[in-house]
Amino acid sequence: MSTPTNEARPDTTNVPVPWAGKRRYFDLLLGASCVILIISNIAATKSIEFGPLPFEFPPFTNGNFIPSDGGFFLYPLAYVLGDVLSEVYGFKRARRAIIASFVAAAFAAGCFLLTVALPPASYYTNQEAFAVVLGPVWQIFAGSLLGYLTGQLLNAWVMVAMKKATSGRFMWARMIASTLVGELADTIIFCAIASPYSGDYHPGSVH
Repeated sequence: MSTPTNEARPDTTNVPVPWAGKRRYFDLLLGASCVILIISNIAATKSIEFGPLPFEFPPFTNGNFIPSDGGFFLYPLAYVLGDVLSEVYGFKRARRAIIASFVAAAFAAGCFLLTVALPPASYYTNQEAFAVVLGPVWQIFAGSLLGYLTGQLLNAWVMVAMKKATSGRFMWARMIASTLVGELADTIIFCAIASPYSGDYHPGSVH
């Protein structure tokens, strides 16, 4: 007698993926996720502008310049990495990597705050600059924590849900859709909390 199958939730366990057989690299991807998050929290303390542009497009431009922060190029990389983790290892292990990344980032932020608070040596002349760069990291971390955690969990959930719905097909469409959902949630939360502390004071700035 054959075992009935659940048509609503197709089994994707044996769905082939381009990186099949390379699942032993989870630790490397986990480490990369931690490093990217820590670096982006520091890089976000610097404001940058692209332009001048031949046009203005409020609220995404400041005059005819596009403002952002120094970590802008790391955020898409983080979501691509999240998509790979979700696709290969599933939602549970992707969630583990997200949480581990934030534990590492929290530890880094605590170390920076402690280092800033320690009394500088009499011959050390860079205390003010050191504090300016690393001092607001905890505010940026708080915004990044809530934004990245929400965005990455949504990204992983959408990626896995669409994989089941499509029986593992249309990988690039799934990656684009899940990244758009995650980035939108991340951007809204991060800008609401951390923009004043990233050095990016323009209301049109984006994470």
